[in-house]
Amino acid sequence: MELEKMKRKTIKRLKQIKQEQGLSIPQIMDLMEKQGKFVSEATLKKLFSDGSEEKPFRYQDSIAPVADVLLDIYGDSSGLDDTESLRQFIREKNKLIELLVIKVEELGEEAKNREKLYEDRKAAYEKTIASLETQVQRLHEQVDRKDTMLEKMLNALIINNKEADL
Repeated sequence: MELEKMKRKTIKRLKQIKQEQGLSIPQIMDLMEKQGKFVSEATLKKLFSDGSEEKPFRYQDSIAPVADVLLDIYGDSSGLDDTESLRQFIREKNKLIELLVIKVEELGEEAKNREKLYEDRKAAYEKTIASLETQVQRLHEQVDRKDTMLEKMLNALIINNKEADL
C-alpha cells in the first residue's frame, strides 16, 4: 500500500515538473535517451495523462526511469521527503534484478545439464530395453523349438507304444 502511495506522489511530481518546465513527451524522451534510460512514448503519454495516478504502472519499468531523469535534471523542490528513498529503492531493485538474472542464467544452465543427463539415461534405458526385447524374442524361439522337439518325441513315443502293443 505504501508503494502505491509513493507511485501516486511520484507521478504527481513528474507531472508538475513537466508542466513547470513546459516539457513535451518528445523532449522528455530525448532527456531520457541522453541519460541512457528508455520508456516508450505510449507509456509516457499514459503516465502524463489525466488520472494516471490511479493507473497500475509497474514502478520499476515505467515510473522509475522517468523519475530518475526528471528529478536528477530539475531537482526536487516539491518537498517530497522520499525522493532519495525512491532513488535508493530503484538502486536496490536494480541490484536485485541483476542478481535474479544471474540466478536465472545459472538455473537455465543447470536445467540444460539435467536435461542432457536425462536424455543420456533415456538413451541407455532404451538400449537396454531393445537388448532385453531381443533376449525375450530368442527365449520365445528356444521355447518354441523345445515345444516342437517335445511334441515330436511324444509323437514318436506314442507311435512306439502303439507298435509295441500290437
